[in-house]
Amino acid sequence: MAYQHILVAQQDGIVTVTLNHPETLNAMTEEMGDEIVDLVAAVNRDRDARVLILTGAGRAFSAGGAKGNLASKARGSGKSEPPKVFYQRYLALRKLEIPTIAAINGPAVGAGFCIALACDMRIVAANAKVGLNFVRLGIHPGMAGTYTAPRLVGMAKACEIIFTGKLYSGEEAFAFGLANRVVPTERVMEEAFALARDICASAPIAVRLAKKALYRNDADSLDAAIEVESEYQAHTWTTEDAVEGITAMTEKRPPRFCGA
Repeated sequence: MAYQHILVAQQDGIVTVTLNHPETLNAMTEEMGDEIVDLVAAVNRDRDARVLILTGAGRAFSAGGAKGNLASKARGSGKSEPPKVFYQRYLALRKLEIPTIAAINGPAVGAGFCIALACDMRIVAANAKVGLNFVRLGIHPGMAGTYTAPRLVGMAKACEIIFTGKLYSGEEAFAFGLANRVVPTERVMEEAFALARDICASAPIAVRLAKKALYRNDADSLDAAIEVESEYQAHTWTTEDAVEGITAMTEKRPPRFCGA
């Protein structure tokens, strides 16, 4: 299958998927998300696929939602589809039957970090900047961040990460429990492939079933979280704070929120 927004390679059972818009720091678009959906279906049909590594082209993993889309939503001129429709494109990764590894080679911010959290494991560059900065933009978190974060780091730390909207270094993310490994940038893919090869040494049917067992009660609670996030995020898009947050990001200044 030919893709325009992602790069896909496969060798020795390891599927490598690269978000391929380095000029926008791999900002997430609907078109890219549609290709993720198609990819997941194709990989689940492929009995030779054993592990999937997700990474980003250039110096970033993903900067999150495309700025143009964010700005139009804040002005009320964006598409009217519920936020969950956008989430579900990328969260199709959760439906993969094989293990997934996010190789976080650079900034992973907002929705861009959420898709890394949606993977089973994470290798992060020590100097990467990562975080769930939604509230710093005046909007409610989305892309299942309120679901995945507390399951990885516990409720109290997840509250700190989400309520402050701060960005953290790879070292800090590892210390929080958001990543399995922290390594220098140049070693991110090397470490991801090493972990993938370790998994490939295991029995593939047993690994697929083990993943199914680990997430056996996941679907209903994840869907419920997505519904809540979609409703709350849609509401915050109508606020003055969302306009201010996106404007401040565009103008590269601190936001001045008024609570309206």
